[in-house]
Amino acid sequence: MSRNLALVALCAFALVACNMTKFTANTTSKVIEVASNALNQENDIELAREAAPGSLKTIEGFLMASPENEIFLATLAEGYCNYTFGFIESDVEEARWAGKSELEAKLTARATNLYLRCMNYGLKLLGDGWDKDIHGDLRAFESRVRNAKADHVKGMFWTALGLASAINLNKDDIDMVAYLPKAKILLERVVALDPNFNYGLGHMALGMLAASLPKALGGDPEGARKHFDSAMAATSGKFLIPKVMMGITLGTQSGDRKFFHDTLVQVLATSPAVFPDQRLGNELAHVKAKRYLAHEKELF
Repeated sequence: MSRNLALVALCAFALVACNMTKFTANTTSKVIEVASNALNQENDIELAREAAPGSLKTIEGFLMASPENEIFLATLAEGYCNYTFGFIESDVEEARWAGKSELEAKLTARATNLYLRCMNYGLKLLGDGWDKDIHGDLRAFESRVRNAKADHVKGMFWTALGLASAINLNKDDIDMVAYLPKAKILLERVVALDPNFNYGLGHMALGMLAASLPKALGGDPEGARKHFDSAMAATSGKFLIPKVMMGITLGTQSGDRKFFHDTLVQVLATSPAVFPDQRLGNELAHVKAKRYLAHEKELF
């Protein structure tokens, strides 16, 4: 009898401890949600690069204590997409320009993995079978997305951005490219529900998709320009990432060297400090603009 009572007491203690761990993690998530803005406001690129991985792994540790916490899931999805775009994809470009094909392939594989991690956290944020449906029939998936509501926007955006970014790095992978229509469907629903979500980056992503091919091969430069304009309008042009991506994608695909050059020069003429909430993004936009301008002759 005493042994049974001891076992019951031990189980009860373990349950309380488990609940306390989850409670503590959930309480911490509110602090992390506020604190995560500090990285976006950083003006030292190298400091941000060194700080981001540790922060992401710490949050993944908290997620283990509370696997359904939406703040952790959203922060991780955003963090992995932003870290990969800002730093790892930048390394891919540097390796490509330097002609280091083996390093480029290695970095591309790493960036792909991290973008897909962003996508998977977005799917977990959506919940309710989205992770299975995205691998299923296109029409059924489209129907699900069409019925999505405003509270699905965050999960849909990071799912789509992670997926589309991974596809962009692997355009020769037929199996991966087959998912592009689903990424586009998600982004279109995001901008329909909240056109200014995350500083209009849903429009930027759609602009990049529309400009990914020359007009002769089915590209839509006019549609792309409208999406980029909408993205820039969301912050009155203060967030420089949409502008630098517009100059690169539209300029190179249309062969318009003047547009490419003038747009990137305009980015560099704008102080990164113009948008304090996204100072890091603006610093990275300057880096990207300088890199592409340095290789202008090779691109045209």
